[in-house]
Order: sequence, then C-alpha cells, then structure tokens
Amino acid sequence: MSNQDTDSTTREGANRAVAGRRRFLQVAGAGSVAALAGCLAGNNGGGGGESEGDWEPSQSIRYIVPYDQGGGTDVYARGIQEGLAEATGQSIQIDNVPGAGGLNGYGELMGAQPDGHTILGSATPLEVAPQLLEDPGFDQRDAEGVAIFGQSVWTLVVNEQYQGEVETFDDVMQMYDSGEWESIGVQSPGSSQDIIVLLARYQYPDEWGWNWTERVQYTGTGPVSQAVASGEVPAGIGTDAGTQSVVDNGRIYPVVTFVSEGSQVYPDVPSVTDEGYPEIDFVGGLSRGVFAPPETEESRRQTLSDMFAEAVEADSTQSWSDETGNPVFHEGPEAANQLLDDAFAAYEENNVVQLVEENA
Repeated sequence: MSNQDTDSTTREGANRAVAGRRRFLQVAGAGSVAALAGCLAGNNGGGGGESEGDWEPSQSIRYIVPYDQGGGTDVYARGIQEGLAEATGQSIQIDNVPGAGGLNGYGELMGAQPDGHTILGSATPLEVAPQLLEDPGFDQRDAEGVAIFGQSVWTLVVNEQYQGEVETFDDVMQMYDSGEWESIGVQSPGSSQDIIVLLARYQYPDEWGWNWTERVQYTGTGPVSQAVASGEVPAGIGTDAGTQSVVDNGRIYPVVTFVSEGSQVYPDVPSVTDEGYPEIDFVGGLSRGVFAPPETEESRRQTLSDMFAEAVEADSTQSWSDETGNPVFHEGPEAANQLLDDAFAAYEENNVVQLVEENA
C-alpha cells in the first residue's frame, strides 16, 4: 500500500473514531437522551489557548496507568509510547498503579509535582462511580486536562471451550437461564462493566433477563481476560483494546459489544442493539483521556497536548492503530476537562450510585 493510501485510511479511521465516540457518549435519561460529550463537537485539538513561554520537558515523563498491565488503558499507553517519546524528546516511563477502581492511580497524580513531568491516562467514565461511591479524599475533576486521544468499547468475551456452542448474546443469556453459567467477570463495584450487568439484570429485567448470580470482580480488563481464559469464569467484560491480545491467541473470543455502533477492533462482532437489546451507550464505551496534576500551568498542559497531537500522527502510533484497530485522534485540554465534568453529571443524572448501592 502506498503512503498516500495509508494516510487516507488513517484519516478515514480517525473520522470514524470521532463520530463513534460522540455516538456512544450519550446518556439515556428518563424518557430522553442527553449528550454526555456534546460540547466536544468542533473541538479538534484546541482548548487552553496558544502555548505560552518556551517550556519543554527536561526529564523523563512518568505516565501513570491506574490499572494492571495488559488492560486497555495500559495498551493505549504503550501504543503511543514511542511516538510520545519522539515528540517530547524524553523517555516515557509507564507506571501501573492499579486498585480502587482507578483511584489509586489518581491519588498518585494528585500528589505529584505540577511540573509537566507526570501525567495519567484515564478511562473516563470508568473512574467516576468509584469516587461517587466512596470519597477518596480528592476529586479527580481537580486534575488538569491535557488531551483525549482514543476510545474503547466494552466487549463480552467467552472462554474458548464454548466456541461453536455460544455464538450470540441470546446464547449467552440461555447459558445463564439454564444455570450452566452463574458467574460473570467484571471490575470493581461501580465500574462500567459492573454497571452494565446491573442495568441488564435490575433495570431491564424484561428486555435483557441476564440471570447471572455472581459478579466476580477484578482490578482491570487484563485480569478479567485471564480469568475467562483460565476458566475461572465462563465469560467476562473487558475493553476491546484490553481483550485483544488474549483473543488473538485463541484462548477467548468476543461475542457482543455494548456500544450500538460496535467496535473498530472487532468490526464483525455485533452490538447488543444489533441483537435487539436496549441501548446503553452512555456506559458502553470510554474515552482515553490524559490529565496532569492540579495547578499544572496552562502553558505546560498545552505544550504536552501539542506533543500528544504530534505523537498521534507518528508513524509508530499510526502503525499500531492500523494493526490493532484501536482508534487514535486528538482533542485538547478543554475537551479533556469537559469530558470529566460531563461524565459526573451523566452518572448523577442516571442515578448510577443508587443502582450500585441497592444491588451491592
């Protein structure tokens, strides 16, 4: 394929990614739909104004990933790592700090020096409910936005032994109805996967009828994928980005996605709405945000954001995106800040905390 063809394919993929993100970041309210990230429309990498001063990173960048290795947030960090190192002129040190639904990592960010050399990769809105459920002593909305550079879709994966027997979401429902399957692998209470299975059992009992009896909870998509692969649980929910490596080695396989437009990583896998189930787009996907510690100067955040924009366009990042299907794009500091604010508003509007607490 020529470079021109590759560039065209990349641009088309980026355009699809932006359109898809705005589709799945919708909030199903009581009889209405409110856009969770509608304010992002038209913001293509802006926010924060022009760079001020001549600041550039002068030492390695600590990139906090608030989940285990192998999960989607970790995969995205490593996907952009080489391009970001080229853009910043510094090494990028990925630091996995899992636990507390992503809040352990956020706690590390909140205590870091606001000098531009520490950032965190988020999976908004995954970290929102854990903060609403139990006050961690800080508010992640005090973090300073740097960029948004990717998106992922929650996907149901099944152990390889059931291939040929369980091929559709209806088949999955039947396995739980019959009692052959009882458990489902998700992340911690209040995680997006946890909310998905709670919605499917308690808010939509007639439309979904997902009769699981036990939620087995893990610290991220990586451990969920491994638990499904080992047979510890027959099925689990993880991001498309985080499950892909285990799917590729044949130990698990995807059955359905939870965003109505589906997944670019698994383009042949239907969504729940394709199969006739209610839309839950507001919780079915997530955005890959980047944040700096509170009080990080705007000029430094904008410089970092510009470097992320450069890293997204790097050959290494584009090759990774093309090979894996994980979309990459760039939006700036203002978009990242607004993304967090809107996610909190959406969860509060839809009484997510009440749903989790009533069915703990």
